[in-house]
Amino acid sequence: MADIHIDSGKAERMIAQIMRDEKKLLPADANALAANICRRLSSAMATPTHTPLQGYRLIRDWPPHGSDFTEAVGRKIADVNDKVAREVWKLVYERGADLPATMADPSRI
Repeated sequence: MADIHIDSGKAERMIAQIMRDEKKLLPADANALAANICRRLSSAMATPTHTPLQGYRLIRDWPPHGSDFTEAVGRKIADVNDKVAREVWKLVYERGADLPATMADPSRI
């Protein structure tokens, strides 16, 4: 089933309008019921969107300097140094994934 992405304010207005038109509810009752439905839908979301995290990745764009990363890469690649470790890390970073949509809005970068 496809996901539906809609602004909560717009969804509340749409739900209230449907309640007024199809169920002949009074405007105040339709608005209260729509607000309750939207509040329940929002609280049922796995993790709310956190806009300040937009564009962040799960890893840094450079390897940790002076850490065991260089040694770990060294065990896999002969004659590794910090330059090689940075190049390998760049490959990892370029293939990294953005934070899930449940944590942040999709990157607009």
